[in-house]
Amino acid sequence: QVTLVALPLTAVLVLHVNAEQLGLLRTVEWLPYIPFPLLLGVWVDRWRRRPLMIGANIARAFLIGLIPLLAVVHLLQLPPLYIIAFCTGVCTVWFDLCWQSFVPSMVPKKDLIEANSKLGASTAAAEVGGPGIAGVLVQVLTAPIALCVDSLSFLLSVLSLLLICTPEPSVARTNHVHWLKEIAEGVRFTFRNPYIRTLTLQAAAWNFFFAILDTIFLLYALRELGFSPSLLGLIYAMGAVGGLLGSALATLLMKRFHLGVVICATFTLGSVPFLLLSLTMGPRSIVLGVCVIVFFLVRTALGIYTVVSISLRQAVTPHGMMGRVGAGTRVLTYGATTLGALISGFLGEIVGLRSSLLVAGCGFIVALLPIFFSPIVRLRTIPIDS
Repeated sequence: QVTLVALPLTAVLVLHVNAEQLGLLRTVEWLPYIPFPLLLGVWVDRWRRRPLMIGANIARAFLIGLIPLLAVVHLLQLPPLYIIAFCTGVCTVWFDLCWQSFVPSMVPKKDLIEANSKLGASTAAAEVGGPGIAGVLVQVLTAPIALCVDSLSFLLSVLSLLLICTPEPSVARTNHVHWLKEIAEGVRFTFRNPYIRTLTLQAAAWNFFFAILDTIFLLYALRELGFSPSLLGLIYAMGAVGGLLGSALATLLMKRFHLGVVICATFTLGSVPFLLLSLTMGPRSIVLGVCVIVFFLVRTALGIYTVVSISLRQAVTPHGMMGRVGAGTRVLTYGATTLGALISGFLGEIVGLRSSLLVAGCGFIVALLPIFFSPIVRLRTIPIDS
């Protein structure tokens, strides 16, 4: 979470990048989600997941630690920053495929929502402190040095993974099947299952427009609204508080409402408020308040939605295909993120920052459509027997 703020701030405050260069940096961060998930998904299904997660986080600790080192010796430039961002993205793909495949092997399907709710709350708790800490560290120590904190946090993650004592179930090996056939099998399942297909298309559309908004908002807040890095960190931190609240509410809401209703309502609340970022004008205090409220509402809704949607995908996916199905969804959803990040820079240069935020805000309305025309709307609960 520190890196999500400190890395782009390093580019903006230290290297003085423009919108196009920042958009390219965000593109490079997400680019590994296009070629690598399908190949890594096969590995995840062939090997135990915990050792793979440990290796990914050791690599991320090393890569992120290179940035402050390069800054200290005055060798930090955009090209090495692009390379580090890309390699870190590869490790992030690796880790994400593993953890979402690891959880269903540790708990029964009936407990998936509760398990993912607790994991979501854990992540949101880190998001509460991470951006705020990043903003303060950037202001006090400079952006590159702030990344030292994140490098150390990955080593702590490795330690926590080593402390898991529950044995991981053995993985059925299919060495006689070519890896291309395994990839094709996972992709076919992803797009033939109506629930996973809908969630994937909807996430791709949402991610595309969020990549535009997230990149442009950083520049808009710093350069047009005059927010300091600490205020920017406060906005993200308050959004994370909403994420923490949403993750905690997911299990409770599923006891009171049908799953389809929860998914549709929370995804709507996690999209529409972004329109206010470009439409709000007036004193800086008012604009700051609106930004805080928007990120809080969106993240609260998405905290609930993420827990429920991940649980649904895990419940309808066979154990031996978790990695490949997760990979198939990520290629499309994060491929859309990469494209959005790339377009954001050119859009910001052509139409301006505020207009770019308006375009992204309207785009979120489009992202709502797939889910309302799908069988998910009629789901009452997690399909345990699938």
